[in-house]
Amino acid sequence: MSENKTQLRRRMRAGRRDLSAYQQRLHGRATIALLSRLPQMRRAQHIGIYWPIDGELDIRQLLQRFRAKHFYLPVLPLESQPHLRFKRWQGETLSFRNRFRIPEPATGPSRAPKLLDLVLVPLVAFDPNGARLGMGAGFYDRTFEHKQLLPGAGPQLIGTAHQLQCVEHLPTDNWDIPLDLVVTEKRIYRCR
Repeated sequence: MSENKTQLRRRMRAGRRDLSAYQQRLHGRATIALLSRLPQMRRAQHIGIYWPIDGELDIRQLLQRFRAKHFYLPVLPLESQPHLRFKRWQGETLSFRNRFRIPEPATGPSRAPKLLDLVLVPLVAFDPNGARLGMGAGFYDRTFEHKQLLPGAGPQLIGTAHQLQCVEHLPTDNWDIPLDLVVTEKRIYRCR
């Protein structure tokens, strides 16, 4: 790959930020429609979701579409712990912001990442085989590293992105945790 990860991150982040507010809303709605048709989404009761930043696809309207399900937002780990925690979120306004200025639930019940049915994962770039390029901190890879040791272990990881974030091939490292599916506004990629 002629473009390194830093350059690719910069280019993809700029591309998604360049989308108009209208395009962002349109992509979010189309992706939610595709997600809603997935059997995995319909079966899941405990779902990890994320708060969109920096042009990430906004899928928070899933809470209104699936009111009977339990949604959880990631909470950054403390300095001494490498794994994300997931706290219940019911759509309420969040006043606490973590060290990256991302809103998080400050209180409420938590659920262990392994006990979630599926997690909707933000990303910077992906390839059709399920390789994911994140923001570079490795939080999701460390949190779900058990999936490398136990193939088929939960939760199912579903990346959500704008179609423009798809690349032909991403180089991976041995610690990268692949996605099971990726859903964009245009299509569903079945990766594994």
